[in-house]
Amino acid sequence: MANVPAAPSLPGEALIEIFVYPPSLAPNRPLEEGNKFSDSNRLLFLGRQVSQAVYMDVLRERWVHASGEQLEVLLLSHTSITRARSNRLTQMARIPPEPRLPGEALLEVFVYPGSLPPNRPLEPDNRFSDARRLEILGKSLVELVYMDIQRGRQPGANAQQLTVLVNSRIRGFMERTVAAYKWKDRVRGYPETFDRNSPQQESHRLFWTFAGAVHVAYSYEELKKWISALDVV
Repeated sequence: MANVPAAPSLPGEALIEIFVYPPSLAPNRPLEEGNKFSDSNRLLFLGRQVSQAVYMDVLRERWVHASGEQLEVLLLSHTSITRARSNRLTQMARIPPEPRLPGEALLEVFVYPGSLPPNRPLEPDNRFSDARRLEILGKSLVELVYMDIQRGRQPGANAQQLTVLVNSRIRGFMERTVAAYKWKDRVRGYPETFDRNSPQQESHRLFWTFAGAVHVAYSYEELKKWISALDVV
């Protein structure tokens, strides 16, 4: 609190509007000619609009690489909004950094397989070759990891309950994660007619491929740690 700056000095007519409780005043009181601070309800409306714009401006300067959506997340996490929207956007603001992958892995993950020659040979010295193998590996691992995480969080759930839980959440979880990281914007080789905002299958493919690469680059435990941190998304 020692670093809180002093509040700007305001004239008396402004302080009266701010520090007198509005319901204690006569209803529908006329505006005072010559008093630019009349009345508090107008100041409230104006302040609500201006403070949000100013706060967004401050965030834009502090987070110079943040997208408009990310800035909105930061803004809404500090303002009064509906609980459901607040929870969803604030959780997205906490998304952890994606695991760092080597260049040969990123080439497999973020180049659309359909743009590559069919049946291209594996590269013997590249353990990430190729994207389809990473996708198949990731698909099997992601479900296993997600089940493992839920088993730890729901110790009283039986096998059937865990299966229902995983099946009801995992696809939406992958789709939200891909959207939060904006991975589709990084993919090269999409056909011109490809709708990046549409097919859910592409979000699943991207997530599985990335997860497979994380496992190859690191380990099962590292993959589990990342997905566990992501599970608030």
